[in-house]
Amino acid sequence: MNGSTVATRAVTTGLATRLRGLAAACAAAALVLANAGPARAADPIRATDPIIEEGAHFDVRSAYLEPVDGVYQLGATLDLALSRAARQAIREGVPVALQLDIVIQRKRRLLLPDQEVAALAQRWKLQYHALSGRYLVNNLNSGQQTSYSSLSSALAALGEVRGLPVIDESLIERGQHYEASIRVGAVIEGGLPAALKTMMFWIDWKRVTDWYTWTVRP
Repeated sequence: MNGSTVATRAVTTGLATRLRGLAAACAAAALVLANAGPARAADPIRATDPIIEEGAHFDVRSAYLEPVDGVYQLGATLDLALSRAARQAIREGVPVALQLDIVIQRKRRLLLPDQEVAALAQRWKLQYHALSGRYLVNNLNSGQQTSYSSLSSALAALGEVRGLPVIDESLIERGQHYEASIRVGAVIEGGLPAALKTMMFWIDWKRVTDWYTWTVRP
């Protein structure tokens, strides 16, 4: 055996050893990844926001009218629960409009139709402001804006309606029978980005409660 043959065998043996070492390292890395499970993307939803199941309530819980300084004011408690997908869309900057419809009717006897004495709509816009990291609620009737640190706190505030002027007390006649009705709805402002359509719990991002009706006694 000459010197060149010995050198060739030495090179081949060294290369094979290195290849076996690389294969072993790859196998070990694969085992570690398999045990670790699939990588999880960071959840962009704030940890302070509870995960609300998609069957959660979106409804009017209670409502009343009371005279204050000559004006009947509305107080109402609303359930404005959102699904995780809906909160995800808001977190991406999609604005949501909420509208509270209020109707007061004077009930008539026999076959006479009821008389509508008041009808109004209170509207808000809810949107996430990425620069400040806060949720903004704009009262579209008054122009007032309030900010909240979490989506949960913003929805909780929207769900507690207090002192909303509805009708002058003089327009509600004593001895007459009146009924008040309210409902609340939510809809996307300006349409839904295509990338989020497959995530949404609300079809077309529209949701409206049933009418909540009660008797008003002047």
